[in-house]
Amino acid sequence: MKVLVCSLFQFPNGHLKVAEAIQESISKEYVNAEIKIVDFLGYCNWNLEKFVSALYLTCINKSPSVYRSLYKNIMYSEDSSKLQMQFPFISLYFEQKMKQLISKEEPTLIVCSHSFPSKMIGKLKEKGIISDVPAVNVYTDFFINDIWAKHPIQYHLVPHNKAKETLITKHGIKEENVFVTGIPISDSFNQTISKKDKRTKHVLVAGGNNGLFKSSELVKMLESNPEITFTVLCGKNRELYDRLSSLNLPHIQPRGYIDSSAELNDLYGEVDAILTKPGGVTISEALQKKVPIIIHNSLPGQEEVNLKFLQEQGIVRASSSNQLIEEVNSLVFNDDERTAMKLKMERYLEEISYNYTDAISYIIQKEVSQDLVRSTS
Repeated sequence: MKVLVCSLFQFPNGHLKVAEAIQESISKEYVNAEIKIVDFLGYCNWNLEKFVSALYLTCINKSPSVYRSLYKNIMYSEDSSKLQMQFPFISLYFEQKMKQLISKEEPTLIVCSHSFPSKMIGKLKEKGIISDVPAVNVYTDFFINDIWAKHPIQYHLVPHNKAKETLITKHGIKEENVFVTGIPISDSFNQTISKKDKRTKHVLVAGGNNGLFKSSELVKMLESNPEITFTVLCGKNRELYDRLSSLNLPHIQPRGYIDSSAELNDLYGEVDAILTKPGGVTISEALQKKVPIIIHNSLPGQEEVNLKFLQEQGIVRASSSNQLIEEVNSLVFNDDERTAMKLKMERYLEEISYNYTDAISYIIQKEVSQDLVRSTS
């Protein structure tokens, strides 16, 4: 069995993390399976991937209003065919590249962790070109944008019941083909870590690699709260790491990029709250660990839509810059508020009816071969 997992971009991002979680899961369940993660844009053209990823990062950080407008008009609008209608030759180019990729790899199952390759696979399926290869959408945000192919894709792993209802009622997907799994994260986060006895409160700050620290109020909050230990995940942002290190404050602990999910799981087990942006994967990790969440500085587009949903569920607290210090302190030092948020998290997680590993195994047994044996280790 060969599984092709289609993602997008080379830089660390949630779509890639979900792809890696899927790869890890299938590898454990089917030890003889070949699972290959492909950055579809990079496969098409490495220079194109570098250009588009640089443009994307520049746009969300330097011109957020431009990206927000593009997102609403192309990726999350009533007319989801707008991009293809305006640029048919571009769409045809990517369709041909996807056809080429599938012909080269000859997968027995295709999994998409990004909407763009899903769209191309959907178009090929509509034309009957790859109708014999089953495909799975694995949604990586708390909503379903318009770029994802819907009906041509056989199976769908969704974050919650509302997303399932949308696929069934709006797009005509059969109920038995939609699995409420939550956003897939590494199995490492299922490991329970005993909390250490500690005298000070501890907050994990995530998102330093993607614009969380544009706010001077955030740095001010870190400096002015010595009674809280802050572990700051700087990612690959060396400038931020050096800046925080130069403060030489013992309660501020900058960390570089953490590649190990087990190490990150240990950190979640130590903290009283997380201060982050509303990215699908980070929020899902915090939900799994039931770590109270404070949101600061959403990126334009998908994170703003995520935040709206999360606030409606009452499972995050959003903070503006001028209220950041008060919001962090009121949550971290108020046991009742943290307990209330954890209870809402537990109610939300009750919606998850399938472990994503079991859902994918069900699909493999049904569509690929009933003779494939899952590992018992």
